[in-house]
Amino acid sequence: MSGAPNDFPSLKPGGHVCLPYAKDEERLSAIAGFVHDGILRGERCMYWGHAAGFAALAPYLENRGIPVTALCDRGALVFADATPADSGKFNADVEAAAIRLAVSTARSEGYAGLRVAGDPDAKIRASIDCEQLAAFEILLSKIYDDVRATGLCTFDQRATDSSSLEVALATHEVAIVKGRLCPNPYFKSPGKNSDSASGVDRVAWMAANILEHVETRELIDAESAALIIESSRSDKRDADYRRQIAALSRAVEARDRLILTAARWLSRPLPTISSTIEEIAKDNTVSQCHDALGNCSEHLATVTRLARGLDEISSFLQMQVVLRPEKLDLVEVARATIATIGEDEPLEHVEIILEGTSQIIGTWDRLRLTRLFHSLLRTAREQGYDARVRLRLDDLLQFVRARLEFMLPHAPSLSDSGERMRSLAYGPSGESDYERLAVQLWPAREIVRMMGGTLGISTWADARVIFTLDLPRSISASPLPERASDL
Repeated sequence: MSGAPNDFPSLKPGGHVCLPYAKDEERLSAIAGFVHDGILRGERCMYWGHAAGFAALAPYLENRGIPVTALCDRGALVFADATPADSGKFNADVEAAAIRLAVSTARSEGYAGLRVAGDPDAKIRASIDCEQLAAFEILLSKIYDDVRATGLCTFDQRATDSSSLEVALATHEVAIVKGRLCPNPYFKSPGKNSDSASGVDRVAWMAANILEHVETRELIDAESAALIIESSRSDKRDADYRRQIAALSRAVEARDRLILTAARWLSRPLPTISSTIEEIAKDNTVSQCHDALGNCSEHLATVTRLARGLDEISSFLQMQVVLRPEKLDLVEVARATIATIGEDEPLEHVEIILEGTSQIIGTWDRLRLTRLFHSLLRTAREQGYDARVRLRLDDLLQFVRARLEFMLPHAPSLSDSGERMRSLAYGPSGESDYERLAVQLWPAREIVRMMGGTLGISTWADARVIFTLDLPRSISASPLPERASDL
């Protein structure tokens, strides 16, 4: 106990506390906290000890804001001399009767109860042998429980023999050890009907305590073993769940890649087939086949719509589902995407030049990042005229920047008139380059938005176009999907 006003926990009536102390400051501080708690609960507090001890206690009470003199005058704080009146011979029955009378008197005078701090001097302690001490402490526990009073007994570890200290710890339900109020695991009441502890009773009591401690330890060990087994089973179940989740994730990823591949395979030859059929239909030599060619065109239009629908579904799935964000090299992903485009659509007439930083490490979703680069590069190839597309990657610490530059096919010459330049800039349909490119890049913009970045489009009078992509260095990892290798 440090002696601070609020460091003593409140004690319920009926408690019996043991205070084995090694320093006087520890004893006086604990008693002051004990008394302070009783005053706050409206109880009469009694110091049962010697005059010198009560005088030493007064400053500790004053430090807690307790007006010692005023409380003594009105009887809320009482000093009781523990010196036996009968020629120095200790009589447990007389002391017990005095406590019962004090409790009754306190309640009759309007107090909530009685709180007794027993602090006799070493001479009085020496006059009580172990058997008397055990009988007296057991009797006190019974009295405090019956009349709902609260008691504290002090024991000087420096002057009390070990046998008496053992008895003290065995006869109090709680103890104050180094300033902390602790439940006493060694306390065991020998029986509610026993007013004394004879040798036979005490031996039986101690044997029962020994057996109870052994059985308690066995129960704790068995419970611990059961918890370990259950924890192992839970870990196995969790591992099975993680494996199932990983398998489902792989199945979803495979489904999405299958849809994407089907969309690519269908969209690649369909425009060529459609234009070929249109050219054949214009040839008068095959006029007798016009109806059949019309039917083919209708079926081809249906397949084209299917291809576009698959492409939209694949784009939606890739934008909505976050697979496993991982540590990636952005430059390596860009190179792999360029190689994939070269496999799908031969780059005989278009050169994609990769410039800038040689390595940019960050945490991204590989599938989304690949899809994003694929969309940007494919748009540049489809809309571009010049045989060169420049892709520049720069590391800007907290985010990365990708600049993709290409030329549109209608770059005006110096001899073009104003109307001619306008028609070139807006195209045959009257739609501006910016509007057309914005529509083309809608899926890419959605991917960028969901990755927390920005995508800008700049068009110039010389038909030069620049896509500017800014991405954060990392995105939040999804908590559900885990790698199969982590299991």
